Amino acid sequence: MEYPQIPGTTLNSTLAPPVDLRQGLPSALTSPPPPSINSKSIFAFWHTGLQSLPPYLLRNVLAWHRRFSPSGWTIHVLDNVPNSPLNVANYIDTSDASVVPAAFINGSLNGGYIAQHTSDLIRYPLLLKYGGIYMDAGILQFGDLNWLWEHHITNPASPYDFAGFTMGTYPAIQIVNFWLMCGAGNPLVERAHRILLKLWEGKTNTTGMHAHPLVNHVPLLSVPHEVVVEEEGKERMVINDAFMTDYAIQIQAMGAAQRWLDEEDGWDGPTYVREKAYLWSMMDGAYVLETTMGWNGPKEFELLKTRIPAPGAEVTSEQALAKQIVEKSIAGSWCLKLGHGFSAKLFGADTIGMLWRKHDGSDCEEGTYSGWLRWAEVYCNQVEPTKPMTLSTYEPTMRGSLKQMLEAKS
Repeated sequence: MEYPQIPGTTLNSTLAPPVDLRQGLPSALTSPPPPSINSKSIFAFWHTGLQSLPPYLLRNVLAWHRRFSPSGWTIHVLDNVPNSPLNVANYIDTSDASVVPAAFINGSLNGGYIAQHTSDLIRYPLLLKYGGIYMDAGILQFGDLNWLWEHHITNPASPYDFAGFTMGTYPAIQIVNFWLMCGAGNPLVERAHRILLKLWEGKTNTTGMHAHPLVNHVPLLSVPHEVVVEEEGKERMVINDAFMTDYAIQIQAMGAAQRWLDEEDGWDGPTYVREKAYLWSMMDGAYVLETTMGWNGPKEFELLKTRIPAPGAEVTSEQALAKQIVEKSIAGSWCLKLGHGFSAKLFGADTIGMLWRKHDGSDCEEGTYSGWLRWAEVYCNQVEPTKPMTLSTYEPTMRGSLKQMLEAKS
C-alpha cells in the first residue's frame, strides 16, 4: 500500500535495504563492530538476546538499522547469553565494582524485576565508556537522532552535551532513563552513576532505596493511585510512590545529581541541566498516544488497527482520531515509548505493547494506522526538529560534598 505523506515531514532519501528475516538478521546487528569512544552507537538490552526479541520489538530495532545505519550508526542489542558476541561483559567490565554493583558481579540480584534492573545497571556504564545513545527496545524512533548528535551533542559550538526526557511538573522534574544521549564521560551521568552504585552497596534488590540519604531530598516518583497486586505464587504487592521510586531508582539517582550543588568539585546540577541538557517532556515527546487515549491500552490497540479509508470514502470518528495521533506522533514527537507489565499493573489492563505481542503482526498490518505508523517510522523525517524544554532557574535540594557522602559508611 502507498501510505500518505505525513504533514510536517519529508521522505528519507537514504535507507538501508529492507531485512528479509527468512535469510536471517544482518551481521551488522548480530556481530556489530565494537564501539569506540563517541562513535555513533545505539545501545539496547534484551537479556535473552537479539534473536529472541518478540517480533514487534525486533521491528523497532530493524527500523533503527534501516534509518540510521546509512548515517554511520551501529546498533548493539546487548544480552546476558553465554558466549554471545553481544554479551554485556564484552562491552563493560562486569567484574569491576566501580562499574556495576556487587549483586550484578556475583549474580545475586533478586526481586521481581531482575531483568529490568540488569538493564538499568548497564546504561550509565555504557554511556560513560563510549557515549552514544541508550534506548529501550520498546522505542519507535521518529526524531532524527543523527541530527541531534551532530548538531548538538558532539558539536563544540552547541551548548548541549546531554539529551533525554523528563517526567513530573517543573521544577520537580526528573530525567528518566528510557532514552539517553550523551558523549563519553558525561558529568551528569557520571555523578548519577556514582550515586546509584552507592545505593546498591550491600543490596541485592532496590527495596527501600528511596529513603537513602543520597536521594531522600528528591521528590518521590508518583503513581496515579495506589494499586494492590495479588498474583498467584507471588507476594502481595502494593504499588505506591515509595514502591515506584524503588523500582525506578536509577531515575532517582539522576534526580539527585541534577539537584546537587557540590562546590568541592565544582558541580552545579541545576545550572548544568538548565544550560547543557536538551530535554523534552515525556508526555509530549514520547507518550502522545497514551495521553490522547487516557492510558487505555485496549482502546489504543483497537484504534490503531483500524483500516485507513479508501480515497473518497467517508471518514469515521475513529479514523479521524487515529490519523490525528499518527500525524502528531510522527511530525511532532520524538518517539513512541511502549510500556509493558509494570504499566499494566498501574492502569489495570494490557498496554498496546503487550497487545501487539499477543497479536503478532497487528503492529504493522498493511492498510491500518499501525501499518502507517510503522511505515512513517522509517520513511519520514521531521521538517522541524522537536524543540527542547525551556527551563528557568531552580534551587538545589542538596548542598555538600558527594565524595564525602560516598566515603561514609552506609
